[in-house]
Amino acid sequence: CSGFSNSQSNANEDWFISPELDMSGLDNLKISFSHARGPAPMINVGVAQGWYKVFATSGYTGNPATTAWVEVTGVNQNITDGWQYISSGEVTVPTSALSPQTRIAFRYMSSNTQSATWEIKNVKVTGEQEGTESFKVTNWNVEWLGCTDFGPEDESGQLSNVVQAMLLMDSDVYCLQEVINTPSAPTVASLVAQMGSSQWGGAIVPANTGYCNQRQAIIYKKSRVQLVSSQELSNGNGSQGNSYATNWSGGRFPSVYNINFVSGSTTIPVSLVNIHAKAEDGNATSYTRRKGGSEGLKGILDGAAYNTKNIVVIGDFNDYLVGTTSEACNCSISPFKNFMDDTARYTGITQNIIDVDNDWGNHPIIENIIISNELVDNYVANSAVQETDLPNQIFGYYNTTSNHLPVSARLQFEVLGTPVFEKAAWAVYPNPVRNELNITATAPLEDKLTAIYDLTGRQVFSGEIKGESINVSMLPAGIYILKLDGRSQKFVKE
Repeated sequence: CSGFSNSQSNANEDWFISPELDMSGLDNLKISFSHARGPAPMINVGVAQGWYKVFATSGYTGNPATTAWVEVTGVNQNITDGWQYISSGEVTVPTSALSPQTRIAFRYMSSNTQSATWEIKNVKVTGEQEGTESFKVTNWNVEWLGCTDFGPEDESGQLSNVVQAMLLMDSDVYCLQEVINTPSAPTVASLVAQMGSSQWGGAIVPANTGYCNQRQAIIYKKSRVQLVSSQELSNGNGSQGNSYATNWSGGRFPSVYNINFVSGSTTIPVSLVNIHAKAEDGNATSYTRRKGGSEGLKGILDGAAYNTKNIVVIGDFNDYLVGTTSEACNCSISPFKNFMDDTARYTGITQNIIDVDNDWGNHPIIENIIISNELVDNYVANSAVQETDLPNQIFGYYNTTSNHLPVSARLQFEVLGTPVFEKAAWAVYPNPVRNELNITATAPLEDKLTAIYDLTGRQVFSGEIKGESINVSMLPAGIYILKLDGRSQKFVKE
């Protein structure tokens, strides 16, 4: 939107208003977007006066002037260069604006003496189903962080930029590759100190990597994540004619971090298997070592110690999950095909992401995330993304910070001890159910319109109750949420 027309500024108040969004039954509603202003001399025009604001409403009247808007505060307005996109940050939508008819609006203003152009893209609204909470997991190869011989030349500047990036992404846990940690250069402790040691923790195995010897670390938000234990997975079987150690870059073994996600009194155990596979160096041997490492690792994870745990295999795979980066091997099969073929146990949630940093045509990313079957229902659909805003937020990102983009995803869990399923004035039985779900109420229902949602938030049924039961025989087996008369109840369909 712009107030500049016919070679002059014009006074405007313009509204860009979303369609209706059903935000009923959601918690922790957030909005984020990318925005830019220009031209460069005008980027700060009207910022102090509030010319570029975001609002929400629970009921749009059809006229912005008569609608009761609630401002969405906390939007990052710190645009420092003309037409340079920055992230708004993930800001909270006030609960007073949540309803089945929520709308989000962007208000632009200008005067007859000054005006800028405001550009907005990548608008995303997210929320959590009542009684659930999501956790953001991010993977990032931070390019020789802590090594003065390789990577960005300014080590202290790189460290500060990594801190800035992690605070901007605001994830609950970061899995990092290419971290060097020694007594004289304690990179993990330095990251935690700059981020705030009262809020953040970190770990790396081994604790002393040796000078310019890369290993995989984690940084985590203490209020949301507990570190239980950590170790290297160093005792796997050899494969493809090589020892297990050789297949993992001569001993750059996967690191497993056993953590608990924490929400109130609820703890959810998850094992993060942080890997950095053998890099592609133009010969078929590298491909073979990646394939051998994958086979050895899967043998460990399929074993009794891990095959019933919540597993996230995350890291720099140095290859695609479908197809391969390798031209020297004269093949087209991913070295991680053994994971991808075992669909009963594993799902590659990043397999379809196309790398935005691509000089040679479209290709998938090589930083990937695979989850075990225990977590498939907890993955928030379509939440796996590259963090594409970072190069716009950090000056000279690829030269000063990292030559890799982070990749993030969200896992959502039911939170025990919340009142959402306990406050209903009605109950359902039998539970689990096969065909007819019966409803018994402590008082007459005011509204007999009902809806059923699966755990991804997708509505799978809506209608009016006839009598005191609902036929759910058409639903696939799984866990569902029934919403009726302003309340919710969980049930299991066999």
